[in-house]
Amino acid sequence: MVTGAKGLWGKSLVLQMVDDSSRKACATITVSGNADEKVAEAKFFSPIGGSVFLRWVGSHHSGSTDTLLLTNLYHIGVPKGSKPVVTEHHWKIYTTDILDSEADKSRENCNFLQLVFDPLFSTTPGQAVGDLDSRIGKVKVAGSPRLLHSSVAGVYHDSGLTSVSIDLLSGQRSLYLVIFDARHHDSFLACAKIREIRPAVLKALIQSSGVKGEVTLSQRSPFDPTWIRMNLTSANEKHTGQAIKTSAYKIHELPPVPLPSVNVKENHCLKTGSVFNPSNIQEDQASGSQDTYAVGDLSGKHNMWRQEQSFAELRGQRWDIYLPMFGHHSVAHRSLVFYRRNESVTASSANSTDAPWICGTLTRYIAVDRGWKTAISTAGAVFRYPTVGRIIFRQARDQPWTDTTVIIETLVHGDGTSLNNTADHRWAVHVEPRGKDYYNWTGRCLSAGEIYNPYKITFDPKETDSLCSLSHPGFCRLGDLSARHGTLNIAGRKANGERLTRRLFTDVHLPLSGAASVMGRALVLYDDNGPKARGERLACSTIYGIYRRKAVVKDWYGNGDITPMKGKIEFFQQTEYDVTDIEIALEGLNDNSGYHIHMTPVEGHLEFPCEDSSLYGHWNPLNVNPSLSAPPGTGTTDQYEMGDLSGKFGLLNGLVSLDVVYNDTQLPLFGIHAILGRSIIIHKKDRNMRWACSSIERGYAPGDARELRAIASFHHPLGYAYGYIRMTQLVYNDRSKSETVIEVNLRHPGKHDRNLTRDHNWAIYVNPVGVDATVKVQDTRCVAGGYRWNPYYTQLADPLNDELYRQECSPDNPLRCYVGDISGRLGTISLGDKRQVFTDSNFPLEGDISAMGRSIVIFNKDKGGERFACANIEPDKDIIKYANIRKPPRFVVAQFIEDVREVMGLPEWMLTFDSRKTRTLHGGTCIQFLLHFKGPQANQLEQDFSQLLANGYLASPSLYNPGYVPSSKRKTHLSYRPCGSRDPNDKNTKKNWADGAESCMELVYLPVIFIVVRHIV
Repeated sequence: MVTGAKGLWGKSLVLQMVDDSSRKACATITVSGNADEKVAEAKFFSPIGGSVFLRWVGSHHSGSTDTLLLTNLYHIGVPKGSKPVVTEHHWKIYTTDILDSEADKSRENCNFLQLVFDPLFSTTPGQAVGDLDSRIGKVKVAGSPRLLHSSVAGVYHDSGLTSVSIDLLSGQRSLYLVIFDARHHDSFLACAKIREIRPAVLKALIQSSGVKGEVTLSQRSPFDPTWIRMNLTSANEKHTGQAIKTSAYKIHELPPVPLPSVNVKENHCLKTGSVFNPSNIQEDQASGSQDTYAVGDLSGKHNMWRQEQSFAELRGQRWDIYLPMFGHHSVAHRSLVFYRRNESVTASSANSTDAPWICGTLTRYIAVDRGWKTAISTAGAVFRYPTVGRIIFRQARDQPWTDTTVIIETLVHGDGTSLNNTADHRWAVHVEPRGKDYYNWTGRCLSAGEIYNPYKITFDPKETDSLCSLSHPGFCRLGDLSARHGTLNIAGRKANGERLTRRLFTDVHLPLSGAASVMGRALVLYDDNGPKARGERLACSTIYGIYRRKAVVKDWYGNGDITPMKGKIEFFQQTEYDVTDIEIALEGLNDNSGYHIHMTPVEGHLEFPCEDSSLYGHWNPLNVNPSLSAPPGTGTTDQYEMGDLSGKFGLLNGLVSLDVVYNDTQLPLFGIHAILGRSIIIHKKDRNMRWACSSIERGYAPGDARELRAIASFHHPLGYAYGYIRMTQLVYNDRSKSETVIEVNLRHPGKHDRNLTRDHNWAIYVNPVGVDATVKVQDTRCVAGGYRWNPYYTQLADPLNDELYRQECSPDNPLRCYVGDISGRLGTISLGDKRQVFTDSNFPLEGDISAMGRSIVIFNKDKGGERFACANIEPDKDIIKYANIRKPPRFVVAQFIEDVREVMGLPEWMLTFDSRKTRTLHGGTCIQFLLHFKGPQANQLEQDFSQLLANGYLASPSLYNPGYVPSSKRKTHLSYRPCGSRDPNDKNTKKNWADGAESCMELVYLPVIFIVVRHIV
């Protein structure tokens, strides 16, 4: 018999050597991959820990199923000094009301349960489907994990639970497993919701070095083997005629680091740690069976034997019983790495070695045959003093019972106390968020409270034989991470950080949502060997959300004409460790060819906004040589310029519309190479002319976040730089912040000045500046700004060693820089050259630590140390207003805007217009503009403009410049006049008034004003 009370299904098969009884092998007897088997789990936390698994096999539609219950339960609140014993308990399945199936999400107990699950409406007491104890007896609960496997862990067969599987899978009601008190049989002791375990699916997307495709891992449940499916091709094989081969493929401990932060191409697969080997199996122990290889040594387990093979030869599927996708040895979010022979030695040499070559992150997906990623919640704790670094948490969204991946990024000492590495740092989640006492020397991080312990686990710090361990996390306080995963290392120098401190753990007991969530609490690092006066707490940080980035391109500009194209391009990236998804939906294409991401955002007031003089060339921060790229649509994404979308995915030739989804491993929305704040240009096929363009803007829901805008405006008539530095940042409802996108547009003063200077360092200074911004004596210029902003007291053991600081502060470790040292993180800027766009992870615009109200100082060219120019960082508003004026003969739009700026005393970036919205009305007698008033004084500018247009006169400039007296000969009058409320040449005045878009309204009486809250959904 296969199923039934005496069936083989779910049991184990043990093989034993005849001449050596100690040598055994075992396996679980399960059904084939195509059989209809489902698994559910009731996971207990307090006062009972552990799980009960329910397994069904058979047809759920016909109701013909067989059911097993596997228990592994233990008490977590055994009183100190009492002897751990095994207790027996009644247990039942309860159900909620159908309409109340989701009411349990935030409940901490099950007192609301009233109905034993009884879909068959039995008339005999104790014979309901949910009365487990009456059919299969009581359940055993251990008083110690040492008793689990000896006398408690059990398997129960129950053929009466068919309706449980049907109800559970239908989703109409919630089912709970309730365990009763051993002494008070009518009192609930513990309960847990029964949830179906969905098959785990991981995919590694490979797009590198001419190899493209995906590798899929799938595991139906923790009791089943994992299936490996490979679908990889050599992208350039048909062009070169030569197959690309690999010598091995393995799973490594760590995910690949995000794109390199410097402008060179480097193999990030070299920074994925070692082969994943949680059992510490030595390579020379391999004997052919899967258990004698490291978990991650896939090619070893599957008989590749280091023989080079083409990717075509690797296609197909393999099964692996030592490749877990559930539990603390899960391979989720680690990396799949392909090797090739080291080119420095010959393949025939006895000393030939394999080296990591291409790789991809194993990301969770919903199903094997679907391209939908599992929705993931990501959180992070950023440490800034006295340790710098970040720890990331990742878990399936709104599924607090599932595994959480913990990624330890580079941790480095940042307060200058030591350049030495330190080890054995405990770490834990505490109850409260971090307070300002993380600066405090004698009482650091005390505001975080105690270690988070929502399940009230008994803990005695004097107890040396703790029951808490990685294998039994239910005995651990939920926040005690070092007890489950061990201690952490902290590097003394950046160079040691990646090798020494990067780690990845899988925690089965760390929720990011629900009643016991760790979100908003503090993560504390300890130092048990530090000064006694300081205490044991070294550093702390609040755990905030890291939200998915979305970028949207939809407001298209024609290059000199109105474009007929409609639609949008959207980019999505969960974190910098994830692939970017691209969704394109465009209509109205007309003889187009290429489309690319360009370096800067669109300037919408230009008549030809897409030209090279404004948007420049393709975004290519990794300096890929386009002449070496494969033909469009044939290569892998790393073989093209980062912004060459049509190269990566194919040209638009012959298309009138495009509705498609792509994935790109080389197109970040995070980090210094992010595409946010740049633009996309679509070209015509004829001569590759620039046809349409649009800026890449943030996409977000206004109910989830708001966008902060700031500007440092260099417009003082006596200043030494002319232009602006504009900054934008998202702030989410939980006060977490996105990176800051910075646009730099600066030149030397003077309308026709063409001077060009390069390599200006720039920095945030602690105070605002005033008249001192324009003094001629350079030694006294910008002195009111004070000194470079360093709110986290970042320093070195040798604070005067500038060379050492430059080694530690760099684009790949921005937290090691002073917050004010912008050029240390992002590089220098130029005056008089192209606009520049940067993405900065360390430029806050709101909060206790904020750059708002401070100043930006630009230093001398060629990395000189003297202060050259400065301006204050102020809020940047954007007020939009329609304006209608009478159109005089030989009217030129640009001249009108320039005349208004001259009278109002405005730089061009404070008053712009939307070139797409300019149109003539009433037979050409009126013209309508959509004007943008920007900058800190945008409200006043709008009022002055209305006064100027109504009266034709403005007595004084709209902007006040400290220390500057406007010339008495300045222009004060404007000859243009507003269009009347009615056009005298239009006889149908009633219709004209009803058509609000076409009517001309007296601006002084009825302005149309919009204060923009910038968001794109």
